Amino acid sequence: MATTTINGIEIYYEITGTGECLVLTHGSWTDGTGWGPAVDLLSERYRVVVWDRRGHSRSHPGDGPGSRAEDAADLAALIEHVSGEPVHVAGNSYGANVTLTLLTERPDLVATAAVHEPPLFGLLEGTRDQGLANELSVLDTDLAVVRDLISSGNHRDAAEYFVEHVALGPGTWDGLPEAFRAVLEVNAPTYLDELADETALLIDTAALATTRVPLLLTHGTQSPALFPAVITELAQLVPAARVEILEGAGHIPHATHPENWVARLVAFHNHHLRIQL
Repeated sequence: MATTTINGIEIYYEITGTGECLVLTHGSWTDGTGWGPAVDLLSERYRVVVWDRRGHSRSHPGDGPGSRAEDAADLAALIEHVSGEPVHVAGNSYGANVTLTLLTERPDLVATAAVHEPPLFGLLEGTRDQGLANELSVLDTDLAVVRDLISSGNHRDAAEYFVEHVALGPGTWDGLPEAFRAVLEVNAPTYLDELADETALLIDTAALATTRVPLLLTHGTQSPALFPAVITELAQLVPAARVEILEGAGHIPHATHPENWVARLVAFHNHHLRIQL
């Protein structure tokens, strides 16, 4: 357990295990503890770094609303702090957005990148798929409800609504461990920053399309339809990317199906290593 001052704020991080360095970036509402089930498996091979993004749990907030760009800059500085060479990076959900931003802006820091279901819904704008268009419309309505609940101080209700209507699906809230639900509740205000960031759900497609960094894209079969649709768009944008579908998993496979998710990640890294050799 450690903290370091990055871009003027105190960032919390933990390092577990030895080996190749792997930095994990969490998604919205959560913190580094959400990686726990996967870290136990990954630390047998990797020097695993988890961190709390600015304003989340044990990391301090900045002076104003946080942004995707600031998170990516924090991630870059953290990598420079913990490693003297390029590292493996992986991100889930909004943390995947941050990871891909790092990939486009600081590829010199990235050996490989793996992302699960980044909510880059800007890639779906103008879709001719009426089903996806309807899903995007519903999403806008649901996010407005979440925004109002957080703004009125109903953080637990906001977290439950987000889980049930946006991230995991109906009936999933009650199945989450209470400790995890408490983390979502306490970090609810950070989601207002993401909603206020007009670039939060966008990516530099030109830079991403020309990346030479090995990229793994994953989605679960139980996830809401918009997430697999984003993976499809990213796969078309980066044809060399490897796509893996996690059967039976949803939006947080590192927590619900850690053995499967870790196995896919390790296989991806092994494949990249064989190519290098």
